[in-house]
Amino acid sequence: MSLPRPVSLRHPPLPLLPLLLAILVACGGPPSTGGFHLPPLAQRDKVILFGVDGADWQVIRPLIDAGRLPNFKKIVGGGASGVLQSMEPTLSPSLWTTVATGRPPQVHHIADFIVGLAGGSYKPVTSEMRAVPAFWNLVGQGDGGRDVGVVAWLASWPAEPVHGYVVSSYLPYIYNWSTGRPLKGTLVEGIPRQTYPDSLMTEIEPLKTKPEAIGPAQLAKFYDPGRIPELGKDAKECVEGFLWSLASDETYRRIGLHLFTRRPVDLFAIYFGGVDVVSHRFWKFTWPDAMPYGTDRTEAKILQEVIPAYYEYIDGILGDFVARMDDRTTLVVLSDHGFKPVYLPNKPTTSGHHRLEGIVALYGRGIVKGRTVEGATLLDILPTVFALLGEPLSRELPGKVLAEAFEISGTRRLHLTYVNAYPSLPSRASSGPGEEVDANVLQRLKSLGYVQ
Repeated sequence: MSLPRPVSLRHPPLPLLPLLLAILVACGGPPSTGGFHLPPLAQRDKVILFGVDGADWQVIRPLIDAGRLPNFKKIVGGGASGVLQSMEPTLSPSLWTTVATGRPPQVHHIADFIVGLAGGSYKPVTSEMRAVPAFWNLVGQGDGGRDVGVVAWLASWPAEPVHGYVVSSYLPYIYNWSTGRPLKGTLVEGIPRQTYPDSLMTEIEPLKTKPEAIGPAQLAKFYDPGRIPELGKDAKECVEGFLWSLASDETYRRIGLHLFTRRPVDLFAIYFGGVDVVSHRFWKFTWPDAMPYGTDRTEAKILQEVIPAYYEYIDGILGDFVARMDDRTTLVVLSDHGFKPVYLPNKPTTSGHHRLEGIVALYGRGIVKGRTVEGATLLDILPTVFALLGEPLSRELPGKVLAEAFEISGTRRLHLTYVNAYPSLPSRASSGPGEEVDANVLQRLKSLGYVQ
C-alpha cells in the first residue's frame, strides 16, 4: 500500500455560506425559561459523536479508493467532510478534552497524560483535574431534559453524574500491560466510579474482551498468527501492544452498541484509540520506505496489513452505528490529529507520530451531501454538536458552528440560543485508583513514547 501526498481538500468559496451564517445568527436569542417539553426521543434531533484517535485522510482516502472502507465512503460522499486542525502539543487527553469542553488546554487544565507529584512521581490525569464542564455535564441541564451517553472518552474517569450514563476510559486498564492478566480479578479493587450510574457496571461486565480471548480467525484479518515467531523482539512488542488495543476497542465496541441500542439518548459519544496505537507501532511495516534506515522486509511482509486492516475494523464499527441511525440523527466523525513517519533511534517500537491534520465528517440529518468543510478546528466540534441538538451555546466558547456543512433546510430548523457562560463545575473529591493501576498505565504510556 503506497502512501500518497496529503490530499488537497480546498474548494471555491460557497455563495450560500453568507446566507447560511446569517440564518444561524438570526436564530440566536436567550434560552427558553419555562413551559418547554421535548417530544419523545424518536421525534427529537439526535447526534452521534464518533471519535477515532489518530485517524488521517492520507490513509483513509486510498483505502476508500481501494474499496476497503465502504462506510467512510458513504459518509464522505453523502455528507460534509474536511481536515480538522489540531493543536500543539498533540497529547490526546488534552486534545479530546478540548473537543469535549470547547475550550483550549490553558482553560480546561488537562495538558498531558500525566501530572507530576511531589517527590518526582507521576499520576495519570483524571476527570477531577478538568477545570470546566464537558458536554456530558451540560446536556440536559437546562429546560428540556435531554440525555447523554458517553463511552470510553479519554480523561473521563472517574465517571461524573450526568443526565444519562458514562462508561469511563479506565475500563481497559483492568488488564496488566506487561502480562495480559487481570490485575485483581474481573474488576479492579479500589477503583470506584468506573461507570455512572454505578449499577451500569453489572450490565456491561459480560461485554468486556480480554486480549487472550481474541482468536486466530480475528487476528488473521491483521496478520498471520503463525508467523509471529519469525519476528524480532521489538516487532513482537508491537504485536503485544496491538493485542491490548484491539481488546480495548472491542470492549468498547460491544459496550457501545449494547448501550446505544438499549439505552437511547439525545447525544451519544464514543471513542476508539486503536488507530493511534497501531499507527505509532506499525507505520514502518506498512510504509517501510518511509524510514531512513529501512525496515526488515520479512517483518514488513508479516505486519504490513495491521494499519489498513485496523481502519477496516473501525469502518465496520462505524457501519454498525450508521445502520442504527434514524432520520433525525446526525453523525459526527472526528480525530484529534493525523499521523506521519518518525525516526526515534532509541525507540524502535515507535515509527509513527502525530501531525496536526485530523479528520472531521458529518452525515445524516441536516447535512449537505458531498461538501468540503474548510478551516475546522477542535474548538468547533462542541458548538456544532450543540447547534445540532438545540443546546445553548456559551458566549465564552472560542469556536464556531461548522455552518457550511448544513443544508439550508436543516439550518432553518436550528434555533440557536446563547448563555453568557456555562455553570461552573461543583467541587469534586479526589478518587485514587491505586498505585498498582497507576503504575500499569504509566508503563503503557512509556511504551508508546508519551512518557520518558
